[in-house]
Amino acid sequence: MNRRLNVAAGAVAVLALAYGSASWYAGRVTQQSIESWVAQANQDIKAQWASDEAPPVLRVDAYQRGLFSSQIRYVFEFHDDQGAAQAVTLQDDLQHGPWPLAAVREGHWRPLAAYSRVRPLPGGPWQPWFAAVGDGAATPWRADSQVGFDGSVASLVTLAPAHAPGKQVDFSGGTVRLAYQPQARQLSLSAQAQSLDIQDADLSTRLHAEGLQLDSVTTRSGETDLQSRQHLQLAQLQIIGGDDPEIRFAHPSMQVETARTGSLLDSRVQYDLGQLQAGGQDLGAIQVKASAEQLDVQALQALLLALDRLQASEDDAPLSAQDEQRLRPLVMSVLASSPRVSLDDFSWTTPKGKTDVRVQAQFRPAADDASQDLGALLEQGIGRISAHAGVSKPMLVDILGRSQAGASPDMMAALMSMLFDQYSGRLARAGLVKEQDGQIQADVSYADGQVTVNGQSMAPEAFAAQVDAALGLNQ
Repeated sequence: MNRRLNVAAGAVAVLALAYGSASWYAGRVTQQSIESWVAQANQDIKAQWASDEAPPVLRVDAYQRGLFSSQIRYVFEFHDDQGAAQAVTLQDDLQHGPWPLAAVREGHWRPLAAYSRVRPLPGGPWQPWFAAVGDGAATPWRADSQVGFDGSVASLVTLAPAHAPGKQVDFSGGTVRLAYQPQARQLSLSAQAQSLDIQDADLSTRLHAEGLQLDSVTTRSGETDLQSRQHLQLAQLQIIGGDDPEIRFAHPSMQVETARTGSLLDSRVQYDLGQLQAGGQDLGAIQVKASAEQLDVQALQALLLALDRLQASEDDAPLSAQDEQRLRPLVMSVLASSPRVSLDDFSWTTPKGKTDVRVQAQFRPAADDASQDLGALLEQGIGRISAHAGVSKPMLVDILGRSQAGASPDMMAALMSMLFDQYSGRLARAGLVKEQDGQIQADVSYADGQVTVNGQSMAPEAFAAQVDAALGLNQ
């Protein structure tokens, strides 16, 4: 009997030693993965940072690795809009594999390198969020993650309900699920929330959203190369502003597709604003599609940053010769990639008709000996700009007639119809618009110093004069 007990005790000791060794190994693998993730995150931030100031930095402030668990503290350091140094702190309670107790309790028996539970620590920029949660013992959010030996990660982020003082923010709480596959270098995200209410006291405007759903997939194919798709949809969006009529969008959504190669970006975005209501009036459906190709993101960020600084220092004063010389190389860098930006479609559809607009701008590189004048440089950088507009008279008259509060709809419709006929007739006689498929349409393009209107070419000065005369702007 004693011999059997000794054998059993020995077996238990061997198993405990083996599990302890496996847990120590899992902890070491996890620490290496975490250090690699932090380094990659900082590299990604630095690669996309356009400011002259130091980029934000994520660092491991403390890592206490034990046999079966580790305590890790992360600090994310950055500068706010006023240039003041800020830092947010995260605490990670990490349990080592191969079978972390927290994962087993939740029914996950697959061997894991670690089970991570990350939460923010009070203080700094986190503090208003902690106050909005209300309970002193509660945390605004918590991320529970399963880390595989192959580097895969599956996370569930739980967002607590938050109610800011004065009802400035009222959030129902929600969840975010993330999954990372290291072989494909793919990150998938799915987020849900029941409601979000934001009150802007200065503008007396309240934004209320219900049924939020966000899905995203990002795949990396290089250090900076990536492809991503995002889809955001809402059950309802309301804009409530004081005495103004309430604006309501039913089932609005947004889709974004992005491909980045080096610093060049191709992107397409589509907004489906759903059925629009204003003051209880049904105003139809709006859809917007826009895109950009061959856009040098870093060059554009540098130009926008320089413009922001000039506006902040000169209070909207005209650009000086020195300012234009500083901006000139930045503008040339943006033009160098021959970017194209376009409003592919803006359409507003009601039972009465459809109004649509399309605009496309193609730019070209500027020669090194291009004009020193910034305006002339921009003009030389334009390859072609084209625009199409089609306006439905029945639709426009109906919407404008019904949207005038306190007025007779029939009287307003008659007035709007008369004004529409007056100005569209003037533009038609000048050859600036044409009637087709129940719409008043215009096609305008500019290239190489010439404007083409509905197939008729003319100088920009002649085009401006015709518009002024047709609309009576020069009277």
